[in-house]
Amino acid sequence: MKNATKWLIPLFCLLITFSCKKSSTTDPVVPPVTVPDTTKPVINLVDPATGKTIILGTALHLQMDLSDNVELKSYKVVISKSLKGVTTSDWAFSQTWQIPTGKKTLAVNHNEIAVPTTFTGGNGVTTGNYDMLITCTDTAGNEATTNVVVALTK
Repeated sequence: MKNATKWLIPLFCLLITFSCKKSSTTDPVVPPVTVPDTTKPVINLVDPATGKTIILGTALHLQMDLSDNVELKSYKVVISKSLKGVTTSDWAFSQTWQIPTGKKTLAVNHNEIAVPTTFTGGNGVTTGNYDMLITCTDTAGNEATTNVVVALTK
């Protein structure tokens, strides 16, 4: 029995030593799970409101709050004559603004959209209703849009 104990105890210790998993630098690193961003940004348009009148030759005031759950990328404003799908040669506006990296929210408040009295070729801008489409895009490519109708007048 003493001989068996002499062999069993060291054998048991070896078995425990080699059966325990040791941490090493060669273990594979499991990357974190990335959940795709599928949430659209949010546009809270303050000004202009639908029906607002803008006088030709002045600047259109744009005020809105943009937000996203991850990160904003840009916003775009497109203004065109309201003719329900009919293409016209009248005045139109389109511009995209890039948002600084890392922003989840942005308060927009500017007068950068000049409404001319004449446009290319010297033709006068037609008064009437114009559709204003605002699109906000986040860094994942999700888009939110809002639309208002503004009236251009002399």
